[in-house]
This record gives sequence, C-alpha cells and structure tokens, in this order.
Amino acid sequence: MAKQFVVIRGQIEKGKEVLAKRGQPYKPKNKAEEDRLLKVGVIAEAPVSQKAHEPESNPALNQGTGGE
Repeated sequence: MAKQFVVIRGQIEKGKEVLAKRGQPYKPKNKAEEDRLLKVGVIAEAPVSQKAHEPESNPALNQGTGGE
C-alpha cells in the first residue's frame, strides 16, 4: 500500500488555489515534493490502521431498532 500523508502545519497551495488544509490528506506529486514537505514539517505520514480496512466481524453490533 502506498504511503499516505496528512497536512500537519499550514496549508498547501498552488497559486491562489488551496490544495489541502491542516488535517486533510495530501498526496505529493513526486518524491522531491514529498521529501521537501516532510523536511519542513508541512506533512507527515498518516498512520494507517489495518482494522480500518477490515469488515465488521461482530454482527451483534449491527443489531437494533434505531429507537434506543
């Protein structure tokens, strides 16, 4: 799986267009941009949890009438 990054400081802009704000995911266009943004602390590698990609395995959690 490819590395995923998130903006941790400021925002990333291209001219007047905002590409990503603090807290949003961002994919650098190439390795040079990735290295530069990591070095100055604008982006960081986002933690990826394996559980987040697995389907729910406990059917009891999905039961209910919705009126509780």
